[in-house]
Amino acid sequence: MADVAAGARLSRGTPAYFFNSKEQLYRAALGRAFDETLTLIVSFPLGDGDLQGNLEAGIGAYLDFLASRPNFVRLVVRECLEGGRFLQGLPEHVAAIAAAMGALVGQSERGGLRGDVDPAHLILSAISLCWFPMIAVPLVEDLGLGPVTAKFVGARKEQVARLISRGALSEATRKRG
Repeated sequence: MADVAAGARLSRGTPAYFFNSKEQLYRAALGRAFDETLTLIVSFPLGDGDLQGNLEAGIGAYLDFLASRPNFVRLVVRECLEGGRFLQGLPEHVAAIAAAMGALVGQSERGGLRGDVDPAHLILSAISLCWFPMIAVPLVEDLGLGPVTAKFVGARKEQVARLISRGALSEATRKRG
């Protein structure tokens, strides 16, 4: 806890005053990160209006979010690689996933998604397409791309939105969008 205080430029006892353990502090940090993702997810009403436009805007905002918070990606990947003990059942994480799932299940029922698209796999695919370049920086750089540049993030937004739209949205939804 003393190292945490020093890293945050706080007095030595401040973290211990608010958190009983490093685990409690770590879980709070994860929760705060997922609170931010939940706020982002609910700001794009995937269940209403122009699904393709909302999906494109949401993917763009999510990539901006990830690019501006590289430690979020590292923190969650580290947690997953260590078994996800603190991530599983985290209320903020569950709420973020539930918000996205609810909207996509509704779209699926209304014919907004292709009939053979599973909303859970769609969310997993979108997250993977957004996260991988943030995780595999050396590989991305070997491809001649600069994963931390504004140019890369802009191109990635278009690519991910195009892949998700063409693979997941019904023909009628794409024609409307």
